[in-house]
Amino acid sequence: MSCGAQKNAKGVPANLPGNLVTERLVPVYLSPDSALLTALFECDSNNRVIIKAYDELKSAGVESSLSFDNGKLDYKAEAKHDTIYIPAKDSIIYVPVEVPGEPVNHLTWWQHTWIYIGRLFAVILLIKYLPLLWKAILKLLKRS
Repeated sequence: MSCGAQKNAKGVPANLPGNLVTERLVPVYLSPDSALLTALFECDSNNRVIIKAYDELKSAGVESSLSFDNGKLDYKAEAKHDTIYIPAKDSIIYVPVEVPGEPVNHLTWWQHTWIYIGRLFAVILLIKYLPLLWKAILKLLKRS
């Protein structure tokens, strides 16, 4: 829009766009799961280590396996990282705002006069010193 374009008399845009609603899915990362194993070991009459009792506490998202062979306990737990998506709506609502009809900053006739005098002075200086500048440039070009 240029400065010379016609403006609405009320200062309000003629056509406001409709309300814009955007739907999207927001990822929510669930906290990691955990597992806890408590085991009680004993020695039998042949001096072999055996598991007398064990207790395993784990959350629903954990898969685990337990093995005990020749005194070696292997416990493997795999946690599935889970993400859920929650639908969300974003909306933009356009509200008409009144804009004052008169421009705020106008130049006075005094300011216009000084601008005109400054431009006139710049042209006079350019006409006066351009030939001298041109001679100096040609002199430098002849040297090289």
